[in-house]
Amino acid sequence: MKILVSVLVNACILFGIAYFLPYDTVSGTGVIATGGWQLYMAGGIVLGLLNLLVRPILNIIGFPFVILTFGLFILVINGIILLLLEKAIQAIGIDGTYDIKGAVIFVIAVAIFTLFNTIANVLVKK
Repeated sequence: MKILVSVLVNACILFGIAYFLPYDTVSGTGVIATGGWQLYMAGGIVLGLLNLLVRPILNIIGFPFVILTFGLFILVINGIILLLLEKAIQAIGIDGTYDIKGAVIFVIAVAIFTLFNTIANVLVKK
């Protein structure tokens, strides 16, 4: 039951990111999510697997940096998870990450992901 709740929460997190940062055709930046609820469910499953398998390794490797930056390195770890998710599911993309506007959108997406993921972790563990 806990796994199903985690997948649903991860799908909601992906939907929230796509909702708050829609793709802008004029500037060519934003989050592209081409698909319906199946995309968000598949993304939730992949995100759950990344959180289960990759996040502990990144937390162990990045622990000294987390201590040195007073926890801000968690944003970098979440950014890596988000990039791995983007590579795993081709229908999800954050376009324009190589120019300044796209980089800002990626940082905002990581901040939204971190906020929602922290809230979800607190709610799911109880």
